[in-house]
Amino acid sequence: MRTIELRVGLDDAYGRAAARGVIRYAKERGDWNLYGAVSRDFSGQDADGSALTRRPDGIIARVESPEAARELAALGIPVVDIAGAFPFSGAASAPFLESNNDDFLTGLRAGEYLRGIGFASFAFCGVGRAEWSAKRRKGFAEAIGREDARLPAFERPLQWWKELREGTDELEDFLRSLPSPSALYACNDRAGLKTAEACRRRGIAVPDQLAILGTDDEDLICELAAPSLSSVRLDCEGIGRAAARMLEDVLDGRNPERSVRVMPREIVERESTRTAVADDELASRALSWIRTNAPRGVDAGDLAAAFPLSRRSLERRFKAAWGKSPHEAIVEARVERAKGLLASTSMTLDEVARESGFGALQRFHIAFKRTEGVSPGAWRRERRSGPR
Repeated sequence: MRTIELRVGLDDAYGRAAARGVIRYAKERGDWNLYGAVSRDFSGQDADGSALTRRPDGIIARVESPEAARELAALGIPVVDIAGAFPFSGAASAPFLESNNDDFLTGLRAGEYLRGIGFASFAFCGVGRAEWSAKRRKGFAEAIGREDARLPAFERPLQWWKELREGTDELEDFLRSLPSPSALYACNDRAGLKTAEACRRRGIAVPDQLAILGTDDEDLICELAAPSLSSVRLDCEGIGRAAARMLEDVLDGRNPERSVRVMPREIVERESTRTAVADDELASRALSWIRTNAPRGVDAGDLAAAFPLSRRSLERRFKAAWGKSPHEAIVEARVERAKGLLASTSMTLDEVARESGFGALQRFHIAFKRTEGVSPGAWRRERRSGPR
């Protein structure tokens, strides 16, 4: 039996899901004796039932401070870091193996999404001196065509963001300085939640004056925010599984890549970004209507009935503003809804088709494959299998 220590806290969705990935991998192996700081007695016993006294064969840790990094490096045993908090991330000289989220790609997708709903003015809220936050900022800046150094940004330590109502005056002043409307990308959901609270205190309307997109998709935080917070969902369980696989390779004498980057998943859209911005206000309202109502099975005729304009005129103005027809926008919104259900629920494909507004399963298959390049079932299997 190998003794593996898991130094991952359970105080947020990232830690819980990453730990779950490690635990499930360990159970599949059968020869890992797993314990750790998630609970000092997580397992806490050797195979014969006696208390663990020897040091572990390897460690999977969320390394978030220089002190923790020095302590772990001094042990002289294999360590896989799942935090990506320091500039050594990905470097050949890094003291640890690393299994992290692809933070640059996460920021890139956030920027592409916010640009796609019509915003031209952007800002960023992040965690200072955290490599993962810096990479998300860089990816976001690239997606919106802005130099990283010129992107309006507000950064504070992680603990500052966790204290919801403490010291918000500077944040509120920063938000008031942004042009209206603007879109703000928050490096995590804690930052997104505190930003939304600051908007409420300053009377900034979300999403009409400021759309807010978070990261991590911590569902309780996102749903409790007012309005509810849109967020980039990460494959945290996949990060944990990849870390366990890397550690196993090292212990077996193989030489895995020193750094694995796990791709983020879909953007979960909620009220904080459920808007659209175009020079044509009617086209903006029409796209917002589509994104809200597409899962209900509406069509272009229903859209036209909701606005004081002929269907032909509405479709012409919509196409001029968004580069696609109302029908194409409806299908796109339904596919996004379906992707969220496929990734986060155990619904059957029939149920997903109904809940996303397609109705007929065959129509769902055709539209999904045309958009994503694979069938809904294959897309779900790829997301759940994790990195290899």
